[in-house]
Order: sequence, then structure tokens, then C-alpha cells
Amino acid sequence: MRLIVVKIFILLSLFSCNSKIDNQDYSEEHDILIDSLLNQSNDYTKSKEERYELANKTRNALLTYSNSPKGREYFFKLAGRYYNIEKYEDYHDISKDVYKMSIKKNDSSGIARGLSYIGDYFYEKFITDSAYYYYSKSEKIYEQINDSEGENTVKFAKARILFFEKDFAGSETVVVDILKRAIKNKNYRLTYECYLTLGNILDGVGNFSESSKYYNKAFKTTDLLKEEPQYQLLRAQIYNYLGILYTKKGEYETAIEYLKDALSFSDFKLSEPILYSNLLNNLGYAMVKSSNLKSKEFLYKSFKIRDSLGYGPGIVTSKISISEYDLLKKDTISAIDNCVNSAKLAHSIKLFDDELKALNILSKIDKKNKVLHMERYVNLTDSLHNQERVTRNKFARIEFETDEIITEKNVIQEEKDEISKQRWTILGLSLIALIFVFMIYTNRIQRAKNRELLLEQQQQKANEEIYQLMLDQHSKIDEGRQAEKKRIAQELHDGIMSKLTSTRLNLFVLSKRNDEETIKKCITHIDGIQEIEKEIRAISHDLNRDIFAAKDSFKAIIESLFENQKNISEANYSIEIDDKISWESIDSPTKMHLYRIFQESLQNIYKYAKAKNVSASIKKLDSHIFIQIKDDGQGFDVKKAKEGIGLKNMNARISAINGEISFESEKGKGTTIKINIPA
Repeated sequence: MRLIVVKIFILLSLFSCNSKIDNQDYSEEHDILIDSLLNQSNDYTKSKEERYELANKTRNALLTYSNSPKGREYFFKLAGRYYNIEKYEDYHDISKDVYKMSIKKNDSSGIARGLSYIGDYFYEKFITDSAYYYYSKSEKIYEQINDSEGENTVKFAKARILFFEKDFAGSETVVVDILKRAIKNKNYRLTYECYLTLGNILDGVGNFSESSKYYNKAFKTTDLLKEEPQYQLLRAQIYNYLGILYTKKGEYETAIEYLKDALSFSDFKLSEPILYSNLLNNLGYAMVKSSNLKSKEFLYKSFKIRDSLGYGPGIVTSKISISEYDLLKKDTISAIDNCVNSAKLAHSIKLFDDELKALNILSKIDKKNKVLHMERYVNLTDSLHNQERVTRNKFARIEFETDEIITEKNVIQEEKDEISKQRWTILGLSLIALIFVFMIYTNRIQRAKNRELLLEQQQQKANEEIYQLMLDQHSKIDEGRQAEKKRIAQELHDGIMSKLTSTRLNLFVLSKRNDEETIKKCITHIDGIQEIEKEIRAISHDLNRDIFAAKDSFKAIIESLFENQKNISEANYSIEIDDKISWESIDSPTKMHLYRIFQESLQNIYKYAKAKNVSASIKKLDSHIFIQIKDDGQGFDVKKAKEGIGLKNMNARISAINGEISFESEKGKGTTIKINIPA
């Protein structure tokens, strides 16, 4: 009886040891310090430099904090602080760390939140396909755990991307649906964002009256957000959009009034220099449109701030605004110069709408090059329309592929749940059986002993059967080994031995004759030895894997990319891909980033390099994959080009997959791109 009780205790213990105790968090004083640092780093009365320093102090305080719910929440808050001060690389690093922490603890909410944060990083870097991918993955997890608030936030982020890519109808449909839920759940910040975005969408399609209504609804919603640290910023943002809207409508005095009011809400000069420069530029532009020469002060002040920050989009719009001021002064030469510079910069950082604005002005004022500007304007417009269609298809494909991945995961999870259910059923039945045996034992001792003897006999028989099965299994394994040895012997005898014999006989003539003609003939047989060596190596490899396995599809995609480039270019293209790389073990985001980098590199070579030879290689070295793309073109100044969107995008993509990238180039000496990523 005592033995049965012990067995029950052990069985219950085995099924109750699933939970782990997290490392204990720090003292209450340490938590108070972290809370204080987080609050200070979110104080919008401080400059961004001060808030960045406080965020870094918080990061140091959290270095050894445990992977507990409280610890992960602290890391998410810290990521938010970096995001608010536009330190996106720090934000990305913290977001990836807390995402991995959430995976370790199987925290679905944290995983979904981490994915959405990583999506925000790519959105700010204008890498919209990656952003949409991470948002979609996050959305599916929020759906699974019935977190409607998180789901709405991510859906709204996807709607922003659709708006950015000019899919106004698709964006509006999603935002209206989210707005209904936000109002129902009294999520006032999301309600504000929805009203503001609907205003932007309607402004984008030229419906100014409806756009104005939604901007005003957004402004009214800020009355419910007075406790927000960004309260004044939210209000100023709406007045900024209203100022832009009334400038478009030609109601310049109303626009000027809104923009001046926005500047009076708070001193944004230190806390939000980009917003401050936007307000100054938009105010100056409205004054230009109203023929007010005092606009110069605001336009140049805005340009100076943007230039000091290296804020490319702002520099472009400032130069366009200043060119219109030049036209107001009838300084056509200066206006043309500013427009040409803004068009070039806009093109280099892919702000094609602003490039169109600059080209439109140039086509009107640059009489000498009018036709050239018009042709560029028409070609760019057509290209953007085509790109919009391609982008919409791309997002639909990302949505579909994400659904497929989630479906596969759900099937696996269902199988795991079924196995777990079966285990608990077995446990329950086992416990019932043990209790039943215990009751029988206490009531009928002798019968229990007889039953125990019978069970022992059955167990002995089962053990004998299992032992026999093991013997049979070993016999089959030995048969398989013998068959494999026989096959290899046949390969060696029929193939390699016959070739070796033939080669030996052909070389034997050297012992008889060693004249020059005989030596030349025999040299050809030496190549045959290399072929025999390859066959032996192939047989060796064949012991572990099927040498006729189908090639990886990703390899075919990259080779197809190079083949397509050959068809449109006069340069010689070649690529070498290491067969040792197991592409199926590499995740989809990594392969997508590598494909985009190859696309960008080949496009840049085709457009700018004027290369005659282009070569690439993908090799596996230990636990890393090394990629090299090389051309013999005209090269470029790496230091000057580092600020370009193309190189930034490459760096961002490699950073996302924990890799390293370097660019080696000199003018007239070609370019080499080296990439190193974990295998």
C-alpha cells in the first residue's frame, strides 16, 4: 500500500514541475529609480539631447534586470522613449532584445508587441515592405490572443503604410473600421490618430471640406488627452495640417492664423525641432502665397534648422518654398537653382512627390529646359503609378504569405494541444486505475496478490516481445548496412576500379617510351585521375545525403535575377553559390533582405557603375555565410554616399538579420560589397 502511495506522489510531481521561477527583480528602490528615469526621459519640456541621456541611463540600469513581466515592460517603455526622440537604431536594438525575451518566456502578447515595434523601425526607415511584414505577423498573434486593442494599433499602422503608398481607398476602409472600435473602447489616443489620418486621406484625394471636419474632430478629441506628455504637440500637429489645407484652398490668411496659433502652443524649438521647422516653413510658404515678402525670415529660419539636423525631406521642401519666394521677388535664376537642387535631393532620397513639385515649377520658369523638365515629369508620374500598383500587389502577397505561416503554426499548435490532451487523459485514467487497485488491495488482499502475479507474467511476456522486436530491428539495420556496403563496393569495382585500371595501363607506356609525343598523350590521362577523385568524393558524400536532391528555390531565384540582368545589360555577369548552404534552414525574412540587397546592388551597377564585368559569390564559412558583389565600374566616394537612402537601406536590412556589411570603392577602381551573416 505504501508503494502505491509513493508512485502516485511521484506521478503527480512529474506533471506539476512545468513552471520556472524567474530571477527575482531588484529592490523597490531600484524600481523607483528606473520609474523616475523613464518619466524624466519622457518629459517634453526637456531637449531631445537631455532625454536621450536619461534614456541611456535607464538602459544601463536595466542591463542585468531579470526576464520577468515587469522587466519586459520596462524594456518596452525604454524602446518607446528612444522612438519618441527619433533614435531609431537604439529603438530597434531594444525592440529586438525584448522580442527575444518574450519568445523565451512564451509571452504571446510580448511577442506581438515586439513584432509591431520592429515594424515601426522599418516604417521610419521607409522600408515599407518589411514594416508591413512585421505588422502582419503581429496582427495575427493579437487576433489569436483576442487582444483587440493591440490588433487595432497594428491594423492602424498597416493603414498608415497604405496611405503612404497612396492606396487611399484601402487605407480609409481600414481606418474607419478601427475608428469604430476605438470609440467603442474609449481609446482616445487611437481615436485621435484615426481622425487625423482620415483628414490626411481626404486631403490627399482633394476633398478639403471633409478633411477639415475630421481635423477638427481630432482637435476636439485632444480635450480628452490633456494628461498625455505630447498633448501640446498633438494639438500643434492638427493646426499644422489645417494650415497646409487652407493654403491649398487659397485661404492664406486663415492658414497663417492656424500656423501662428500652433507655434504659440509651446516652445517646440528645443523639444520638437522638426515640428518647429515644419511650422515655420508652412507659415512662410502661406505668406509667400499671399505675396508677403516677410516670409523670408520664416523660410530661411526653417531651412537652417533642417540643414543642421540633416533632415533630408525638410531640406527638399524648404528649397521648393524658397524657390517660390525667389519668384515672388522675380529672381528667376535663384528660383531655378533652388528647384534643381531640391529635385536632385528629392530623387536621391526617393521623395518622388516633392521631385514632381520641383519639376512642375521648373517646367514653368526654366524656358531653356522646359521640354526636358516636362518629359521627366511625365515619365516620373507614369513610373509612380506603376509602382503604386506593384506595391499594392506586394502587400497583398505579404498578407497571404503571413496567413499561410500562421495557419501552419496553428496546425502544429493544434497537434501539440491534442498530444497534451491525450497525456492528461492517460494521467487521469492512470490515477483512476491506481485508486481502483488500491481499493481492491485493501478489500481483497489475496485477490490483489494473484492479480499482481498475473500482471507480472504479462509484463514478462511483453518484455520478451519488446526484446524480440529490438533483435528484429537490429537485424534489419545490419541488412541495410550490408546492402549499402555492397552498393558502394559495386560502385568502386564497376566504376572507379575499371577507370583506374584503364588509366594505369595508359600511363604504363611511360615505362617503355618517354618521348615528347608519348608524354603529351599520357598527360591527358592525368585529368582522368581528377575525375576518379571526384567520383570517390561523390560516393563519400552519398553516404550521408542524396546527391540528386533538388536545388534550393532561393538559389534559383538569385540566379534568375542575374540572368535577367544579363538580358538588359552589355556587361558580363556571373554568380557562384556554395552548394553547402542549406537554404531551407534559413528563415524567410533573411532571404527577403538578401534578395532586396542583390536587387539594389545590381540596379546601382546598371545605373551608375558603367561596369564591364560583374561577379558575385555566396559561400558558407564555418557558421556564417559570406557574400561578395564586385564590379569593375567607375566606383564612388563611399564617405559621401553613406548618407544615401540605398546604402542606408542595405545597412538597415543587414542590421535586421544581425549581419555585417562593408563597402569598398574608389573612383575608377570599381566597387566591392562584402556581407557576413549568421548561417
